[in-house]
Amino acid sequence: HTPNVTSYVVIIPKPLTITNVWLVNLAIADLIFCFTRVSSLTRLFLSDHWPFGLFLCKFTGFFKYANMFCSVFLLAVISLDRMVCIWWPVFTKHRRTLSAARVVAICVWIAAIFFSIPYFIHRQTYIDNNNLTKCSVNPKEMNEVHKSTKVALYSIRFMCGFIFPFMVILICYILAGVGIRRTRLVAKSRPLRILACLVIAFFLCWAPYHCLQLVKMINDDNVVIKNWFYVAQSIAYFNSCVNPLLYFCMGLKLRDGSKNSLMGVYTRALTDDTGGQITPCTDQSLD
Repeated sequence: HTPNVTSYVVIIPKPLTITNVWLVNLAIADLIFCFTRVSSLTRLFLSDHWPFGLFLCKFTGFFKYANMFCSVFLLAVISLDRMVCIWWPVFTKHRRTLSAARVVAICVWIAAIFFSIPYFIHRQTYIDNNNLTKCSVNPKEMNEVHKSTKVALYSIRFMCGFIFPFMVILICYILAGVGIRRTRLVAKSRPLRILACLVIAFFLCWAPYHCLQLVKMINDDNVVIKNWFYVAQSIAYFNSCVNPLLYFCMGLKLRDGSKNSLMGVYTRALTDDTGGQITPCTDQSLD
């Protein structure tokens, strides 16, 4: 996850733009998530034994889902932001400010924390039949209350962390595309291309996880489903590594044969196009 640190801590473009506010907050969520995965890797090497105690059991689960909620909420906000810029450029010229973007980012974090708190509350440690300590939402012996809690958590996560945000994202990008065709703005800014790639990557990484999570909830004893769920879980976690790679690829200059320094690549990726025709709402003209 070194590219994450390099791209966001060392070379954040100045002056800071609204697009950068969204991307930096995505990066913060990814970095926190990556740090919490150290304990999960340790558990994997110890045959699913959890040696870190109850608090870290709750803490890692909390930040795992805080990252997921924060990422998808930010992508929804980004899509809404782009759509509003295209359809109401005059309104956004005066209302779309860095201060407003920071307030929205804070609200996104508050919402992500709110939806993640139940995982901090309900995750527990227990001793299994092999005398190994487990860390899970599912206790050793589940009663009807535990089953209802599990179903509620899965359902909320699926609807609020996946379906509803992606409905917003899909509608916003469709409207943005219609607006671009209506105003004959053929060229797009570099951040718009990156943000579209982020949305696609998030969907491809998290869709298998959410779908198999629902199947696993219905049939938790199926070994094949469990094995494929671990694969889907790994793909979902890989999303935190994909973002900096996308920025890197989008910032490469291949046509003119120029040198691609690491700092130059990420700076270009996070900076709006300055040449050609761009959308009526650009970060450079507004911030």
